[in-house]
Parts: sequence; C-alpha cells; structure tokens
Amino acid sequence: MKKLLAVAVIVLPMVLTAQTQHFKQTNDGAFAAVSSNTDPFSSFNIQVSRNSSNGTNISLVSLSFAPDFSTGTVTVIIGAIPNSAFAGDNTRNLTLDLDTSTLDPTTSTSETCTLDFTQVDPTFTCSPITPGTIHLAFNENGIQRERLLALEAFSTVGPVTIHTHQRSDSGSANVQGTILGAAVSSSNATVGVNHMSTLEFIQN
Repeated sequence: MKKLLAVAVIVLPMVLTAQTQHFKQTNDGAFAAVSSNTDPFSSFNIQVSRNSSNGTNISLVSLSFAPDFSTGTVTVIIGAIPNSAFAGDNTRNLTLDLDTSTLDPTTSTSETCTLDFTQVDPTFTCSPITPGTIHLAFNENGIQRERLLALEAFSTVGPVTIHTHQRSDSGSANVQGTILGAAVSSSNATVGVNHMSTLEFIQN
C-alpha cells in the first residue's frame, strides 16, 4: 500500500499539469465525500458539493495500477455537474446520480490517462473518459460530528500546488453504490455543509 500511495503522488500532479494551469472552485452548501480502496491496486477520492453560484461541483480522482506496477491509470473528473445529479433535502440522505455524458467540457475536466513505467522516459497516453455512471447513496450514521472553523493549507507535489481553505460542519456517513462500474461500500464517508470553502489547483 505504501508503494501505491507513493506512485499516486507522482501520477496525480502530472495529470493535473496536463489538464489545466489554474483551477479554482468555491463550495458553499451541502456536500458528500468518500475516499477508499476498491481493491489492493485501486483507490479513489470523490467529493460533490453545492457551490457559491447555485451550482454543483465534483472532484473525482480514481487511480489503478497493474499488479507489478508496470502501468498506472488515473481518471480525473473536476468541475461543474448538473444540479439535478446531486439530490437530498438535508445531509441525512444525499444521493449522487451522474451520467458522465452530461458533463460540459467548457466547465469541467474529464480524462483518463495511462502511464507506462517500463519505458525509459514514461509519458501519459490520455483520452476522454469512457462514458459511464456514478451512483452513490450517502446516509449519515451519527457516529461522529465535526465543526471546522477555519483550515487553510498549501500542499505542493511536483509542479502542482493545491491550496485549500475550508469551513464546514460535517458528520460521518455510510455510502453504497458504484463509480464507473466499480462497486463502492464504506462506513467512512462524510456528509455536511461547506461555508464558502475553496479548492484551488495551481501549476507552478
């Protein structure tokens, strides 16, 4: 697992660099998030949130590696999604139902890239993501609640700096569903409300 995380740290900044030099989103309202492994060689991180412009944002990074770590594949979806894709009257029950074919390329980034580590000079081979669906049902479980008054952090990995500023109220949740065909089941999800939180990617 440590090797998996180490390779992920290398792969993600390279994809973000290829995608955009600067990206910022402001989240304000209900959100749901979960990070998990789908198998020993695959992991994902996803967050969906209402934003400050009465819209909805998503951030998904899915990583998978060959058992011998000869190749790595990353799928990234970042940006706006239809408001109707994220439903729920309150944070007790939130549902994400996204058909990726509905993504607007002018307000979102979505791509799958594969890196061949066996090459002397590894480079990404990238293509649009294969259309699919994401269905996740989040149910607050009441095990834990948190209030984040103010968190600001800068994290630089290779050529990319990730700047986060977060204020939120959140609680633990269970989640069931699928992400692009991969089954998801976890009791370590989070639901809550963002208060003008920002997430920014900057190419150095």
